[in-house]
Parts: sequence; C-alpha cells; structure tokens
Amino acid sequence: MASAIFSSSTRRNAPKRLVVVLALLLAVCFALGAALFQSPAANAAAPKATGWVRVGHLSPDTKSVDVRLTSLAGGQVVYQLDNVTYGQVSPYKQLPVGTYSVAMTAAGAAATSTPIISASITVASGKPITVVVYGKNSDLKTTVFEDDLTKPANNTARVRLVQAATVSKSVSVATSSGTWIAQNAPFGSASGYASVGAGKWTLDLTGKQKAAMATANVNLASGSINTLFVLDNAKGGITIIPAVDSAATTTTPKGGVQTGGGYEATHQTPAFFGDYRTFAEAVH
Repeated sequence: MASAIFSSSTRRNAPKRLVVVLALLLAVCFALGAALFQSPAANAAAPKATGWVRVGHLSPDTKSVDVRLTSLAGGQVVYQLDNVTYGQVSPYKQLPVGTYSVAMTAAGAAATSTPIISASITVASGKPITVVVYGKNSDLKTTVFEDDLTKPANNTARVRLVQAATVSKSVSVATSSGTWIAQNAPFGSASGYASVGAGKWTLDLTGKQKAAMATANVNLASGSINTLFVLDNAKGGITIIPAVDSAATTTTPKGGVQTGGGYEATHQTPAFFGDYRTFAEAVH
C-alpha cells in the first residue's frame, strides 16, 4: 500500500517538476542567446573620455631634454619626446582622462635617471592644456595653462600671450593698430585671448627693463587660435614665438610652432616638431 501511495504521489508531482525544469531551461537559453546574439554595438566598450596635452621647453639656460608622460594608473609611458630644445612646443597628444606624471631628463640620459624636473598633471574630458617648464635652470618651474579653443568669428583670429621671458618681470604686447594682446603680463603667466582681424600683424613688445623691447611680425589665419610665447633672445632682449593652438576648432587641436622653411633640408627634425629655423634665428 505504501508503495502505491508513493507511486501515486510521484505521478501527481511529475507535471510540476516538468514545468520547473522547462522554466529553468528557458531562462538559461534566454541568457545565452542575449550574450551570444547581442549587436556589436552592445558588445563594444563605451568610448573613453579624452583630453589633449602639449609640452613646451621655455627655460633659456636648460639644455636639450627628453620628456616622458607616464600614466599614474598602471605606470605606462604614454607620450615621449626626445631632444627637446629651448623654445620648442610639441603638437597636442590626445590622452584618456586621468592623472599623469611629466618628467624631463637630460637629452639622451637613461630613462631611470633623476629628472631635471617633474610634475603631476590632470587631463580632463574634452579639455586641451599646455604644460611648460620655464625659468632659469637654477629655479625651474612648471605650470599648466588651460587652452580655450572656442571658434573665432568669421575673418578673425584669437590670440593670447604666455610670458616666459626671464629678462623682464612683465611684458605688454599690442598690435600696430593699438589693440592690446596683453598689458603688464607677469612672468610665468598666460593672458586671456584677444580677438583680432585675420591677416598679417606687426606686434610691439615692451617690458619693464630697457632691453625688453622688440617688434615681431605674425600671420594669423582666419579661424585660428594662437599663443604668442615671449622668450629671451641671445642678446639679452625678448622675442615672440607664435604657436597655432588650433587651425580649426572643429577638429582635433593642431599645436606646433609657426616657423619658416629651409631647416629640414640639412637637419633631421624630430617627428613631433615642425621646422624651427625662425626660432633659431630669433634667439641667435
């Protein structure tokens, strides 16, 4: 009798067990199907936010350096520049957001050698920055300038000043028509951007010291955004080196110094820099 009761109970519960098993199988199949047949777009990782970094060597008595940007998350070198000389400004490098270490060592020195100077920088989403080393070798400093690549109005250009000349505590720059680019800009600072008409301009530089007076000619392309780096020259005075921050703000930042031709015919220029004959002539 007991056997009959057991057999009857088993038969009564069988449909319930079958339903449970089928439900589990359907759930597993659904999960596998979702994993195997989802679209490539769903499988692709979300794009990482990025910003842009460029580096400038603005110390007049510091010899050539090698520059390395290292990610603090993982310790990988993400950007390396070799044999960077005074007055050179690299193009922008697009990097994932995060914190990085910037280290400068003597050109050709081992990567493990003690840096001449190092600093920590933060790359923010969609933000371009310029990292510069400036000042005399005995008192090197680093600073980060935030670059504004807002599109200029039609037939205009935007321009600012970075005052890195050690021979004058402050510098003022005006166009030949009297438009001020910067007034009494202190050493180690960046001015705001001024809007001027596109085309060729003659700039007048004046500083606190008597020798800190000069003129410079620049050609500002329509729609361009520019930085004028004020530096020492070999005669104890000052000079301007213009750099294009962006030739078109709807594209990735350009970077790089505006310079004349001819130097590459007899010299091998690092791939990350342009032709620096104009700067060599200006400071020497």
